[in-house]
Order: sequence, then C-alpha cells, then structure tokens
Amino acid sequence: MKTFNPFVLGRYESPEYFCNRTEELKRVDNCIKNQRNLTIISHRRLGKTGIILHYFNQIHKQKELQCIYLDLMHTHSTEDFIKAFAKSVIGKFDRKTTQVIKTFTSMVKSIRPSITIDSMTGEPKIDISLQDPVSRETTIEEIFTYLKSQKMSFIIAFDEFQQINNYHEKKLEALLRGQIQLTTNTTFIFSGSQKHMLLSMFGDNQRPFYQSTDFLNLGKIDREEYKKFIAYHFEKNKSTIETEAIDLILDLTEVHTFYVQFICNKLYSTNSKKITIDLVVNTMLNILKEHEVIYYNYRNLMTEHQFNLLKAIALEGLVKMPTSKDFIQKYRLSAASTIKTNLDSLINKEMILQDEIGYKVYDVFFGQWLKRLDQLY
Repeated sequence: MKTFNPFVLGRYESPEYFCNRTEELKRVDNCIKNQRNLTIISHRRLGKTGIILHYFNQIHKQKELQCIYLDLMHTHSTEDFIKAFAKSVIGKFDRKTTQVIKTFTSMVKSIRPSITIDSMTGEPKIDISLQDPVSRETTIEEIFTYLKSQKMSFIIAFDEFQQINNYHEKKLEALLRGQIQLTTNTTFIFSGSQKHMLLSMFGDNQRPFYQSTDFLNLGKIDREEYKKFIAYHFEKNKSTIETEAIDLILDLTEVHTFYVQFICNKLYSTNSKKITIDLVVNTMLNILKEHEVIYYNYRNLMTEHQFNLLKAIALEGLVKMPTSKDFIQKYRLSAASTIKTNLDSLINKEMILQDEIGYKVYDVFFGQWLKRLDQLY
C-alpha cells in the first residue's frame, strides 16, 4: 500500500498532519466559548485556513454545535456570496437533505436549491439558483433568519473576508454587520491575508465592523516545534534526516508554512532512507527549475526598474529603508521617488510584502530564484 505523504499541501487532512499552533488554538477556543467574534489575520499560505479547520475538527463531536466554513476568495459579487453562503448552510444537514431543503426554501423564498449528481465524482451535490426580482438584501436577511430559527449553535468562518470589498455592491458590509448583531446563536470567525484591508474594516471607526471582534495575528510556527514535526514524520517512514538538513529547509523557506510543506513533500516523495543537506539543495534547485517558466512570466509583467528593485530586495532578504541612499547605491537603483512608485506597484501585484519590519519578496521560492539568478550573471 502506498504511504501517505504527511506533508499535506493546500488542504487540511487531520490532527496528525497539523503542526503545533497550541497557543493560537487556545485563543480561538477562548473567543468561541465566550461568544466573542474573532478576526484572524496572516500572510498568504501561513496556515490561517488550517487553524480554523483544525479547530473545527477538535469540536465537531459537540452535538448541539455546527461549524460552517465559507471561502470567499473566488466570489466576485453579492450574488456569489449568497449562493456560497446558502450552499454552506444547507450542506451542514446532509442526513435529511430533502427535508432540510423543504424547510430552507419555506423560509428563504428567493433561493431555489436543487440536488444534482456531480458528473466527475457521481456524488450528489446541491446547486443554488436565485429568484428575481427579490432583493439580495432580503435574501441575506432570510438566510440569517433561518439560522436563528435552528435549535442549535453555530460557528461560521468567513475566510478571505476582505473579498467583499471588491464587490460592486457596497451595502453588504453594513447589512452583514446588522444581521450578525441579531444572530445570538452564532459566533463568527473572519479571516484574511490582506492585512491592510482587514484592519481598515475592523479598525476604522467609520466602518460597520469597527471594534466588533478580537484579533489574532497569525505568525510563523515555532521553529523548534517545526523541527520536531519534520523529524517525526521522516522517522515514521523509516527515514533519517540530518539536523543540519532540517535547519537548511527552514532557512530556505523562512519557516513559512506552505514552502516548508512543499519542500518536505518533495523530499518525502523521493523515498530516500537518509535526507542530507545535498539532497535538500538538489530538491530546492529542482523546485526552482520547475517553477522557472512562472518566474520568467513574473519578470515579463514588470518594468526593468521594478525587476531590479525586486531582485535587490530578494538579495537583501529584508529591507527596512528601500529609499535610503546606501541601498540605492549598493544596487545601482533609480531615484528614491521612482523607487516609491515601483514599491507601490509591486505591493499591488503581490510581488512584495510590506509589514512592520520592512519589505521582502512575497513568494519565498521566487525570492530564492532571484538570488540564484543574480549569481548566474
């Protein structure tokens, strides 16, 4: 039987493949148990979705509590939001789907759910259609009314919640805030990766969600805990991994969850009985080679000045003052005013990450490729 690769990518599998986050989980649990809504903020691919799903996994046996997870990343309008929200709510009652749909449609009159068969999997699935000309505002109110009518409690997680800022309709934020205040049997988790947008939504006294939640700023997993996690799973597969090799993995990936998981997944798939520094280096080089076509495409999306600035930041690793005279002279960059314009452009393109410490390349592997590119020329 094929061995399951424990370094899972892009999804939550089970507690066995989840690394640490003990203190953060305590924070989440304290908020939920005390009916305080929570906003989780982290950089992309650092594990905010994982911590939500892991917490849901821990409490899923509580009979009078239902957990609902809703990813808003690929929604583009209030209509998309409604369909995703309704499907998530109905999907929590699979045992009596037909009766639930009947009850749901009696209360949410503008929605018509139907059960179809997925052509790829052969499994039943729920499709949602909206009936015009009922207003979208009324539909959302009806969904919340349906939730309030249930004889149980809910935890609803809206992942990538800042996405609603991009909808053409601008009333949704205020509408949701109003409904959430009235829904006493539900605690809400909001999460997202665009920190400035979420801080504006929840920290601006002119916005509807102002000071309505606790905050959890999700950082990187503790380095020592990650080292134990990596060593354990290789040893379980009857492989040994050098301590220096683990340190190199964490150095190359900057202890960023997705990139740690990715390179470990690749190393695990080699079925090598000993993971050495040389194997880590070769695996890293292969990853960069595989992604090279994407990285060259990134380069084509930038001006020469933008690319030179990005490469300089990659070589430094972290830049606190990119408009300083020393930094400009060291990398022969353009004028400070041009750098400021290019920084804004690269941040908007999510090529550069800006936080309280300074500026760095957003994609860790891309940053490694940029460093290597400089060595080749």
